[in-house]
Amino acid sequence: MPPSPTAMQGPAKHCTACGLPADVGRYCEACGGELEEDRRRPETPAWQSSAATEDNPSHPGGSDDHAAFALPGIGAATDVGRRHHYNQDSLAIGLAEDGRRIAVVCDGVSGASDSERASLAGVEAAVTEIRQALGEGVSAEEAARRGVGAAHQAVAAVGKRYPQSPPSSTYVSVIAEGDEAVLCWVGDSRVYWAGDQEAKCLTVDDTILARLEYQGVDPSDDRYRNPYAKALLAWLGADAPTLNPNLLRVRPGGGHVVVCSDGLSRYFENDSDLLPLPDGTVGDKAVALTRQALAHGGHDNISVAVLELESPGSDQVEKPEQAQADPDSRQEDDSSSLLGVAREAEYTELLGGGRP
Repeated sequence: MPPSPTAMQGPAKHCTACGLPADVGRYCEACGGELEEDRRRPETPAWQSSAATEDNPSHPGGSDDHAAFALPGIGAATDVGRRHHYNQDSLAIGLAEDGRRIAVVCDGVSGASDSERASLAGVEAAVTEIRQALGEGVSAEEAARRGVGAAHQAVAAVGKRYPQSPPSSTYVSVIAEGDEAVLCWVGDSRVYWAGDQEAKCLTVDDTILARLEYQGVDPSDDRYRNPYAKALLAWLGADAPTLNPNLLRVRPGGGHVVVCSDGLSRYFENDSDLLPLPDGTVGDKAVALTRQALAHGGHDNISVAVLELESPGSDQVEKPEQAQADPDSRQEDDSSSLLGVAREAEYTELLGGGRP
């Protein structure tokens, strides 16, 4: 028999006269005083997802059409938008045991069967695996790799029911530790950094067009006119190319990180369009950003997570031991177009090819 909640959490009542704890009853067995229920602070959950509290009968097992939730330092919101009948986006947020913050967004690709279930399976598998990996003491980079691998397997598993049209999903995750963040992504869901007066997209979409633009290729290049220039080169799922995720550590120096599906980013003609970030808590900011996308038309599902980074020099969150860090994750001191990206040269080489 499983233990009762009171056995795990301690006595549920106390005596109003002598203060002794008690589990059940109306009067104290020691002095006869009246017992009173203890007021308990709700425990902070380890992680939360956008899993529907009430299933859509036509598309069960996906995310809520409208949801907002928060953990310390992380806010999240998702909305079905104005043009879709159900939400194929999913997101999850979590806290590692040492306080590091985690956010994962998956955007189920329209046109495939059960992409809403696949995207939810992906974010929940990822946040669970990332938390476990960080708890084992591995680097944030290795935890991010394990997270995207778990998400890929979860999305593919949903697709076993649909061999002719397996579901697929994009993926993006952030692990925030102090004033730095480790980003991992596959597809065109994005991460932005937002400071007081500047904003910058930190990811590069897995498309021919985005890679050419990132590398500064002349606009006259014929590859820009390829009919598949905007098509995804990478995604998660049973029919996906070999998994080869993008992985970066950035050091923006405080501010906020915004993780989102293209239901929000499609409305940013320039990175600066993200500014100013809405007022309020990180949860308020996430909700307000979804409302901004709705105000612009809400043409797609919208999912947003906002993480607060520490300012340089802050000691609010203890950083992991240096001995735990992946030796390959050490950062160079040269500046780059992605705000302190590590291994910039290797990343540029990666963008030039490597995936089907």
